[in-house]
Amino acid sequence: MTVSKEHILTLLSEIPDPEIPVITIIELGVIRDIDITDDTSISLKITPTYSGCPAMKQIEDDVRKKLSDNGITNITINTIFSPPWTTDWITPE
Repeated sequence: MTVSKEHILTLLSEIPDPEIPVITIIELGVIRDIDITDDTSISLKITPTYSGCPAMKQIEDDVRKKLSDNGITNITINTIFSPPWTTDWITPE
């Protein structure tokens, strides 16, 4: 299977926000970028909703588990703070 951004987004859209479980991390807009190296290696950029967000570790753990359960085993997650997260990043859904 060839891994695509759409496939990654579909997988990640199944992960609820740890603090507000009625919204997913995709809907919340914390996933900022996805770079696919090959079918088992990706790099993600995530932005916390605020600089001291205690849920970021849980989000990273959930992302790693979801992706590794689906055959993506080489996962790099970089937390970025600039630009800062804004409610404008929440999807209309």
